Amino acid sequence: MRKKSSRKRPSRFRAFRLIILIGLLLTMGLIFLVSTLGNQEFGPLHKMIFESVGPVQKVVARSSDYVRSLKKEYLDLLRVREENTRLWSELQECRAALYKSREAMATNAMLRRLLDFKRNSGFPTVAATIIGKDPSLWFRSVIIDRGSGDGVVKGMAVVTGDGIVGQVFNVAPGYAKVLLAIAPSSAIDVLLQKSRVRGILKGTGSLTYRLEYILKTVDVAEGDRVVTAGYGGLFPTGLPVGVVSRVIRKRRGMFQEIEVRPAVDFLTLEDLLVIEQERRTLE
Repeated sequence: MRKKSSRKRPSRFRAFRLIILIGLLLTMGLIFLVSTLGNQEFGPLHKMIFESVGPVQKVVARSSDYVRSLKKEYLDLLRVREENTRLWSELQECRAALYKSREAMATNAMLRRLLDFKRNSGFPTVAATIIGKDPSLWFRSVIIDRGSGDGVVKGMAVVTGDGIVGQVFNVAPGYAKVLLAIAPSSAIDVLLQKSRVRGILKGTGSLTYRLEYILKTVDVAEGDRVVTAGYGGLFPTGLPVGVVSRVIRKRRGMFQEIEVRPAVDFLTLEDLLVIEQERRTLE
């Protein structure tokens, strides 16, 4: 029993001395740090620590700056994408508004021409809109939304503000079919406005007319205007029909071959006027 107690005492004494030694070392280190920091001077230990820690701090600082830069660029990219999306949406809206504005201007200009024609001609007219087209070559025609219930009868002239379109050849109570002047089955009495020489204007099925029965002795040149002659009471006199676009004088035959460019653009027809002039004669 005595031997065991003698062994415990040295071990406890050594532990006590170790604790005192650690405490002394910590106290001396604390005194050293306080003394150096208080003088605002770096001692050898501080210099060694800063030399070893400095590069690490530099790498950490650069990494932190790089991460912040990436974050800023990413946020800027998101803002740019949002701005591009917003600007694209506004551009589409502006384009749509521009198309609507152009369409409104074109429609307004066309309606103004129709109104001017109605005022200047003094003829009673019925306004109509094209609702269908017949693509056949021989009977090139369009269907309008006016019929016998609106006072439209067969044979009435159909015009736009630019000139002759054709004539009504089939009528229903609420609709009518108009034979276009460019149809091969169409024939209209016309005059060369400059010479007042009469001829027959026939459709070709394409976007041109053929003026027939003009003698070789008649002076005809490109650019001469062709107007309705007014014979038979179907078309009023002096309505624009087209402009001479080509003149061919062959050696044989009595007549010239004359091509006429229509005054009306048949590819863009929408709104028309049906002239009610001389309805009694037509009936």
